[in-house]
Amino acid sequence: MKKQTLQCLVIDRDVEVTASLDAALRHANTPHELQRIASMQQLIPALTQQKPHLLFCPPAHAEAASVLLETLQRHSPDTLLVQVARDEWQGLTTWLAGVESCVLPIRDVDYFAQYIDFLLHYATLKHEFRQSKHLLGVAELRCHWLVDYSWEAIAYVAQGVHLYANNAYLSLFGFASPAAMRTLPVSQLVATDERKTFEALGRAADVGSRPSNRLLISLRTLAGESMRAEVRFIPAVLKGKRCYQLHVRPLERPTRVAAVVQTPVSPWDQAVTPTAVVAPSVPLAPPVVPVVQPPIAPVALSTPVAPPPRPKVSMPALNGMHEMFTPAMKLRESLPTLCFAEPVFQPQPGRRFSYLSLVRRLRANNARFRLDYWNVGQALVHVAARQPTSAPYWVLVAVGGWIFKQDKACKRLARLLTAASQVAAKIVVAVEYRDCLLDVRAVGKVVMLLKQAGVLLAIDNVVDDARLLPFIRAVKPALVRLSPEWAANVAVDTEDARYLHKLTHQISEAGSRVIISGVHDVATLNLVCATSAAYLQGRIVQQQVAQEGVK
Repeated sequence: MKKQTLQCLVIDRDVEVTASLDAALRHANTPHELQRIASMQQLIPALTQQKPHLLFCPPAHAEAASVLLETLQRHSPDTLLVQVARDEWQGLTTWLAGVESCVLPIRDVDYFAQYIDFLLHYATLKHEFRQSKHLLGVAELRCHWLVDYSWEAIAYVAQGVHLYANNAYLSLFGFASPAAMRTLPVSQLVATDERKTFEALGRAADVGSRPSNRLLISLRTLAGESMRAEVRFIPAVLKGKRCYQLHVRPLERPTRVAAVVQTPVSPWDQAVTPTAVVAPSVPLAPPVVPVVQPPIAPVALSTPVAPPPRPKVSMPALNGMHEMFTPAMKLRESLPTLCFAEPVFQPQPGRRFSYLSLVRRLRANNARFRLDYWNVGQALVHVAARQPTSAPYWVLVAVGGWIFKQDKACKRLARLLTAASQVAAKIVVAVEYRDCLLDVRAVGKVVMLLKQAGVLLAIDNVVDDARLLPFIRAVKPALVRLSPEWAANVAVDTEDARYLHKLTHQISEAGSRVIISGVHDVATLNLVCATSAAYLQGRIVQQQVAQEGVK
């Protein structure tokens, strides 16, 4: 790196100080330029324009020195403050926000020039370090761009957890979104018998500085397909954190292991064998049928009137489809109990599709409405079966982007909710934040539709965005569920933790309760419990709730 001429600035208010400084700088080996200013009024413009490496001045009393340090902190924190006294000496000391200061004695003639030469050399090293750090950040950003536009599947991994991946990597393994990828340890994509070797190389790359050799390994996708691939572990930095890049180059097309019969991925699909269709299709989505009770005969005024019976809601079952109600952890006792409606599909023993898998596959087939319609119906049945005297209870049901695009589907959902209006008040319909941003005009229609049906609104999978708080204040949802990446980042970054505290507080002040999802370990649980969130969701949360029991 080419050496740069150091910029030195002196406040020329003492003739003896300026003369001694000129003599010492004249014999210095480090290239430099010295500029004089006459007063403190000229200091701020000089700091703003030149960003000097060294600032020399006569000794000041404590109050003036404090003002000088605050000025440097605000306008040029990398500048070294050197006070030139006659007999006093003080070594380099770090003050506000990393501002460094020292005091040099000019009467120590033998060592004064050496002190100045040392400070010039130290300022050079400090400048080169800052420059190297800046260039490293530029190189990291450029590398990140190259990864994004690369056709090769590349992911950033730290301590066995995905941090980021490009589209080629997400498509190769079948991830629906980056958030879904972060919830799965990278070792789960490796064949069981080769997992130890993979994890050992990953740990070495976490702390090493050299790229690994190519490794041939068996990988598997989320759909259960197996492939042989060539992988490399390359140490890297992402947002200032040590990690490694995982490069994956498939050597063959993914093949399904022991795929004799193609099992359906949803109950609305037809199970296909190599010869013929063996299962008929199921209707689009069975409705929730409220059973209307006969009217109550009039009675005398003196006779006590019994409360009206609760409506009985039923829904036909789908073969292999099972509804799961996963409880959330509430951080305050006064809050209603909250559960998440997440169905699973098991077409045959040993073959099971999770809710995320169903969402991903049905989104690709434009059949998400069928899943959401059935899911809302099951939630209504579940709520109707509870005792009327039980504690306040909410069920959150996520719906896809069809709710903003398909008017017929929206009307059909509204009829379903209106048919069971007495229990619909405990249903919370969650819409994706990114879907809201794609068509903001349609959000008002959906909000009005849900309000007329008597259900609550939630904004789901919320990411960091400048439009978030104005949107929340305008829409006023009952719940806001944060994307799982918030919990993944908060455990490894103190700044992210502070920002999460601030964001949850702002959303709570706007009148919405916050759900933090993706809480999978105790360390993250302890961090997010200190926020203004209302509910928590994740593996460790399920374990805690299972131990305590749902009230």
